[in-house]
Amino acid sequence: MLNIHKPFHQKYRPLNLDELVGQEFISITLKQALISQKIAPAYLFNGPRGTGKTSSARIFAKSLNCLSSKQPTPNPCGKCELCIQIAEGNALDIIEIDAASNTGVENIREIIDRARFAPTQARWKVYVIDECHMLSTAASNALLKTIEEPPERVVFILATTNPERVINTIQSRCQKFDFKRISSNTIFNNLSAIANKESIKFEDQALKLIAKRSNGGMRDAQSLLDQLSLLPNGVTTKNVRSLLGEVSENDLTDLINALINNQPESLLISCNNLYDAGNEPNEILVGLLNITRDLLLKTLNNNYSEMYYTSIEFQDELNKFSYNISKNRIIDWHNKLKNVDYQIKTSDNPRLWLEIHLTSLLEENINQ
Repeated sequence: MLNIHKPFHQKYRPLNLDELVGQEFISITLKQALISQKIAPAYLFNGPRGTGKTSSARIFAKSLNCLSSKQPTPNPCGKCELCIQIAEGNALDIIEIDAASNTGVENIREIIDRARFAPTQARWKVYVIDECHMLSTAASNALLKTIEEPPERVVFILATTNPERVINTIQSRCQKFDFKRISSNTIFNNLSAIANKESIKFEDQALKLIAKRSNGGMRDAQSLLDQLSLLPNGVTTKNVRSLLGEVSENDLTDLINALINNQPESLLISCNNLYDAGNEPNEILVGLLNITRDLLLKTLNNNYSEMYYTSIEFQDELNKFSYNISKNRIIDWHNKLKNVDYQIKTSDNPRLWLEIHLTSLLEENINQ
């Protein structure tokens, strides 16, 4: 029988509120609600993707219904029939709905009609409506009355990445929880633990790079690790950059030097070398902006920290650049390169556009 691989973001999904990473305040508040049995009829979980909203909704559903306890518990067993069914997403009384594909009022009316009936298995019927900001105005208004006066033993958990698009009347009837981006250090520790459990070869700097590039989303970071673990040489910085489509910092050194020293020919040669290595114009631009952004930090604070986008191994080169460029010139580069990425993406000849814009920087600096 085939051994089906379970993705890391599913395999290492938190099983209880204590395992919810990077959302300590939310964990404490929900646990206290369960202990005191003060269960609200509706909750609004909002925050960036991959920060634990859906995981928290499932944990809360298990905590309300775990068969090993006679009342809501902050520590569901995870082994009883209901806990297993909820974890697998097939419990009859725990209904997960994707509002992005169920936006109409008829979909919500079906939910309202079903909510009137008592739970068949569980103590509480839980409706998890993901991306609830996608509901139409008519659907939101139809849901509003039920959230305001829900049937007994029914809980609505609305999850969204765009809370500003959820109508105010619904927001005012929910307990709101703001899920924050998870810190790079917390993500790095989580990835390290997974890599060690899975016997994956890795470089610390590679995991730190994944943590930085995931923009505070644990799910994205775990998915990247899962994909990189398939490579025979393990998780290396080079492999991470290749997967993300990033240009190596060291490969951009000649380009930066050409810009600083106002050398048009060297600039075009550097661009050509980057193209020949398979790098796309937009990737070159993003890499350039990341380095110049860190150069600006160098002019303000010489000490390397987690704020830097570039790696600690690149700091010697960054120091050399900083000796030959002023803060005003870096800011001028950024001002000149604003919105260039859009022009490159929409152009029939992105390579030409990138070269024109970079060369124009040189001309501007020469005239000064």
